[in-house]
Amino acid sequence: MQVPFRQLLRIGTPGWVFLYCAAFHWAYIAWISPSWGYLGVTYKAPVPGLMLLAYTLPMILSAFSPRTITRPSQVIYWFIFFSVYVPALFVSIFVQLDEGYTLFLLQLSMTAGMLLIALSYHLHTIKLPRYPVSPEMFWVAFAILYVLANVAVFLVYRNEMKFAGIKEVYDVRFASRQATAEHPGMTYVTSLLANVMNPLLCAYGWSKRKYHLILIGCGGQVLLYMAAAAKSVLLSIVIIAVFYFTLKKDRGGWVPALAIVFAAVTFTLPFLAIHSISELLFAAASATVVRSAALPGLFIATYQYFFENFPHTYLSHVTGVNLFVTNPYEKSLGQEIGTFFMGWSGPRGTGNENASFFAMDGIAGFGLIGIPIIGIICAFMFWFLDSCARNYRLAFIGAALSMCMISLTNASLFTTLLGGGLLLWMLLFIYMPRNFTDA
Repeated sequence: MQVPFRQLLRIGTPGWVFLYCAAFHWAYIAWISPSWGYLGVTYKAPVPGLMLLAYTLPMILSAFSPRTITRPSQVIYWFIFFSVYVPALFVSIFVQLDEGYTLFLLQLSMTAGMLLIALSYHLHTIKLPRYPVSPEMFWVAFAILYVLANVAVFLVYRNEMKFAGIKEVYDVRFASRQATAEHPGMTYVTSLLANVMNPLLCAYGWSKRKYHLILIGCGGQVLLYMAAAAKSVLLSIVIIAVFYFTLKKDRGGWVPALAIVFAAVTFTLPFLAIHSISELLFAAASATVVRSAALPGLFIATYQYFFENFPHTYLSHVTGVNLFVTNPYEKSLGQEIGTFFMGWSGPRGTGNENASFFAMDGIAGFGLIGIPIIGIICAFMFWFLDSCARNYRLAFIGAALSMCMISLTNASLFTTLLGGGLLLWMLLFIYMPRNFTDA
């Protein structure tokens, strides 16, 4: 007898969170650590009490988190919950870079940071003034900027462009970084296209059934993938569509459905990778379970270890703050930590450990106490984002913000806000034409 999907959702979010934790636990021991241990995702039997907390804290937190999606930032919150928060609780006690008491404090700090964001949803958003421009003015300005940005991408990266296969990704990325080093401004151009302009075209195209806009937006993401081989950019084509249609049809079951998807993917893909010699399955499991969950969890642990032994930045790594606070590091945080662990435990990919804002801003800035501090800052940012976007339909905004959501899992909060396009989205919500509100 088949069980309807709606009945599965009635199990409740805490129940599905528990199953996701169990799936991640199994996948880490059975496949992630044996296959990717050289990246640092090693395994040591954890203290039973810490293992119990790794299961119970997410379930408790999920009970205090928004059960239904009513604001766009809640989509981002739950994605961070499954791709950063839960993996951090498990990976940190598996790799055991610190002693048990410190790991206990790390688990509590991560939970406190997420809880502060969750509790902020009890605050009502405010109605901000809007100054919508005419559709003609908006699309003319958009088209001019879009063409200029894509021409710049083609001219700078034309010699390195190719649709990279599984074994060619890092070669294309290396060549792309060299080209970007010669043209630093291209970082902002590619971010503008990948995080704002192309997602806007795709999300608006789906909402208005304007398929030519979808094709242009998807083509733009493919062009960026050919230039830099960023798999998240290519994957965003699917994520935008899935987020739009699932949020559009949501009747209160989106959160447990997301938990089910994470649990199913985390179990199924490693299981298939273990029992198959298919390179495609191995790559799919690596891109989802390892790159999007295990490594963000690992980086929480490595940042904690590093900044337990070296000076905190007190946010001096943030542009603007460094005018008042001296940055003790010459390289970027990702490069500093990547270089440190390369010399300590062997090859670690590109040696650049860009991590979530909990690590890059919270732990790097102030230590464990920085995690709830940055949680408060993130809560305010989410509240303001929701206030700016309150006039727009949730499906459109949730889909359009998907790349900013991904950015928050592997970048500083301030980098995502300023260079990653989130601040620009807030401005767009104020100035976009009136017909966008019914998208």
